[in-house]
Amino acid sequence: MRAFLRILGSGSSGNLAIVDLDAEDGQPPHHLLIDLGLGPRTLRTRLEAEGGVFDPSRVLGALITHADQDHLRTSWGHTITCHRWPVYASVGHHPGLARLGVPASRLAAVPDSGRTVEIAPGLAVTAAIAPHDDHGTSAYRLELAIDDQETISIGWATDLGRFTDPVAALLEDCDVVAIESNYDPDLQARSPRPPFLKRRITSGHGHLSNDEAVWAVQRMSAQRHPSAIVLIHLSRDCNHPDLVRRTWRRHASNLEDRLHLAHATVPLPRIELRPGTPIPEAAPPVPDSLWA
Repeated sequence: MRAFLRILGSGSSGNLAIVDLDAEDGQPPHHLLIDLGLGPRTLRTRLEAEGGVFDPSRVLGALITHADQDHLRTSWGHTITCHRWPVYASVGHHPGLARLGVPASRLAAVPDSGRTVEIAPGLAVTAAIAPHDDHGTSAYRLELAIDDQETISIGWATDLGRFTDPVAALLEDCDVVAIESNYDPDLQARSPRPPFLKRRITSGHGHLSNDEAVWAVQRMSAQRHPSAIVLIHLSRDCNHPDLVRRTWRRHASNLEDRLHLAHATVPLPRIELRPGTPIPEAAPPVPDSLWA
């Protein structure tokens, strides 16, 4: 089996990604949705523009990070009900998701305790709560059994006020990482945004900056580097792709060629999910002389 990641949009105007699990028997792929912050009509429009395939009857479920409308549109309630999609989220987010139209019968819990939940055979998810506004956000680790010998791990972390120890432990050595790189601190400080909004974003309960995203990926890469690093939820007002790449070039130039920068309205090309790269052990220092 091969697996792919599609980011159809990421930002304050809406977030939606699809993990495609291609079958080997010629059947259409199964899908796992990550956040539903773009409505069904927008999903169809963007898929048509890129020639993508999506069959709602092949959806294994939707994984929701938190109950904000840029991560779950109320317009999905009918589709969720008709196709009987399970909607996976932290129990603490269930009341907010219900207010946004998810039927209680379709809500499924992903514990914050680190216990793994099987979504389908060969597909499992584990969660940790990170600080964000009042109710936090769920970071996820997905484990995909590609075949009997190989498992691919995907780390997903968006709307993080800060990168905490539980999130770092959850996402350690993931093969593919999607993490927010929301703002450039200088642009944020000079922006015309009201002071209360600037404080919210930079307070440790809002969003990660470009520098914090680099540091987070470096911290989680203990023994392997991700094969792909997808930077999501970039601010259109207080960030720019050139600034993001410059930050990585300055602090982690060895990983710059693995970057994929998500856009708010333009889908990214499909990213094949591949194993990460083991980090070679550092060679012992060469002595100054044979007698050292």
